[in-house]
Amino acid sequence: MNSKWEWVFVVVLLLLAWGLRLCCLETVPPGWRDDELINIHALSGELLAGRFPLYYTGASGHEPLYHHLHAGVHAVLGFNVLSGHLLSVAFGMLTVALTYTLTRRLFGSRAAAAITSLALATSFWSLMYSRTAIRHISLPPLALATFYLFWRAIFEKPGFSVSEGASASPEATKTWFLAGLTMGLSLYTYPAARLLPVLLVLFFVYLALFHRDRFSHHWRSPLLALLVAAVLVAPMGIAIFQGRSETAAEGIGADARIAELAVPLRELQAGNPRPLLENVWETLGMFHATGDPEWLYNISGRPVFNLFGGALLWAGVALCLYHWRQPRYFFLLLWLGLGLLPAFVSTPPASLSHTILAQPVAYILPALALTTAYRWLKSRGWQVASGKWLLIIGRWSLIILFLAGNAARDLRDYFTIWPQQDMVRFLYRADYREAARYLDAHPDITNVAISSTLMGPWDLLALGVDIQRDDVTVRLFDSSRALIWVAEGASSLALLTTFPVPAAPIQDILKANTDPPEAIAPHLKLYTLSPIPNPSASAEQETRSPTSNVQFANGLKLTETRWLGNDILLTVWLVAAPLDLPPIPIVANPPPPDVYTGPRLAVFAHLLNADGALVAGDDGLWVDPLTLRPGDRFVQVHRLTNGPYTLELGLYDPLTGERWSVLNAEGQPVADHILLPSMDSIP
Repeated sequence: MNSKWEWVFVVVLLLLAWGLRLCCLETVPPGWRDDELINIHALSGELLAGRFPLYYTGASGHEPLYHHLHAGVHAVLGFNVLSGHLLSVAFGMLTVALTYTLTRRLFGSRAAAAITSLALATSFWSLMYSRTAIRHISLPPLALATFYLFWRAIFEKPGFSVSEGASASPEATKTWFLAGLTMGLSLYTYPAARLLPVLLVLFFVYLALFHRDRFSHHWRSPLLALLVAAVLVAPMGIAIFQGRSETAAEGIGADARIAELAVPLRELQAGNPRPLLENVWETLGMFHATGDPEWLYNISGRPVFNLFGGALLWAGVALCLYHWRQPRYFFLLLWLGLGLLPAFVSTPPASLSHTILAQPVAYILPALALTTAYRWLKSRGWQVASGKWLLIIGRWSLIILFLAGNAARDLRDYFTIWPQQDMVRFLYRADYREAARYLDAHPDITNVAISSTLMGPWDLLALGVDIQRDDVTVRLFDSSRALIWVAEGASSLALLTTFPVPAAPIQDILKANTDPPEAIAPHLKLYTLSPIPNPSASAEQETRSPTSNVQFANGLKLTETRWLGNDILLTVWLVAAPLDLPPIPIVANPPPPDVYTGPRLAVFAHLLNADGALVAGDDGLWVDPLTLRPGDRFVQVHRLTNGPYTLELGLYDPLTGERWSVLNAEGQPVADHILLPSMDSIP
């Protein structure tokens, strides 16, 4: 491949990488993941609000570079699917380009660089992180740039061959300075970047032991790079130190994620090496046998390569072990080992996220095995007569088998199989994106209730990004325990997603509607609810307590309570006035230390003995109160085993424990709860 065709290849490669990372963003990923929404609204949102943190103590600790750049993208493009993923797309494309450049620099082989970059461009691993709005993908390009400068400074000074070496020159000093800058910037991306200085130090130890001439010429220069990186990262290091929390193991505070996941290390400290050894074994198998078990970023258990690709990777490792005295081969071994180290010592094993530093080298090694095998056979005289053609055919057959086999598998798995899995759809809120499309297509619908497992702000934010109109008011409820009628005429619309699954008696109430639900998507049903019906329970099974129109000070009115059988209490509520509730702050989850993001309103339902002692309780509010509007009605279910007890009902703030007052007809507070007789005493 001459230089002209090499440039043609590079252009085609970049167009391919760009196209694969931009296409179908509306459908793959199938919706918004919690982490993406937190990054967009809570972390990058801080910059848009005028705050510029050097380190985020929320979300178990986050380095800032990705979020700062993300805020700039959103400031220009607003909040939408493209702006949410465009930064990751750019980082992913840059990773492909720099992988080609570094492979070419290390081995001087256009073929190895081409195979590596093509395999990476079409890989499931790279596509996953290049199309998800999380910070992991920002590490590889900066690591690759650091390695490129690092290698150039040590082995390639203009006018000298690799074998000649030379003492440091102004040009080399400049290159080392730039390497320090890129290494320092990389430390602002993801925790695995902290292994880059370790890699640099270990490689120079290797040079000191086995390449003393090279080491003696350059041993001072890495100190410059480390010093520049240390100066650059010092402000973030101070912020991390100040943000550390005693609750780190619970995911709160600076670097909490590291403490939270380091289970194998804690077990090792306790004298149990088994979890660490199991992690090492599982992680080493991630390329050919066992893969990342999490559905978030993988088809659970799917290895990185097919069997042929996995065999080539380990052949590449064996090749590096055989040539370990050559610095470039040892460098790949060191890179792979340190890149896999985070998955060795954390959970889950074989994590594609934790091993993101190893992603480029995982594709260099198979390409190296293929090109080395070709050169070896060529050197054995296969260039004569029919052997030459057999060698060429065999070479291209193996290259095509590797590239086409893995590309076909990876593209199918990423674009077709992964997004259709039920767990993936749940984790990425696929149902909410389908709901948004339906609402966009039906401008006549302006009020709707949508079922939600998590409620809180994130489901609403996911809908808010995807819905292209601003005249829709959404209420959220957990359909396993509640159901909402919006304040709009005699009927009400409710969209039910795959999760949660309605349970009795909510399921019975839904069935009581005369019209069957409309299946607007395979995982989404639209119910037109008639006025609140009686559950499908016989008169013997249903007992109504003497409760009507109990007004609470915050705007809610309890209109009815019903015992269904002996273990279900149904309460019926009306939003009589705008609810007096503080907003839930949009902060990362887990939140920073001392920041509360839980609910601010709940119903308490307690069964009391004759002496007032608590027998059982089932507290909660299975609708999102911040989405409710005056005139809305809802029912919710409390699961209690009734008996000869008094029922105590009321509203309270879970943060403070304070109860909302019950008002009399004149609007004056008279109590902080109501008492209802036991079911046995109700006539």
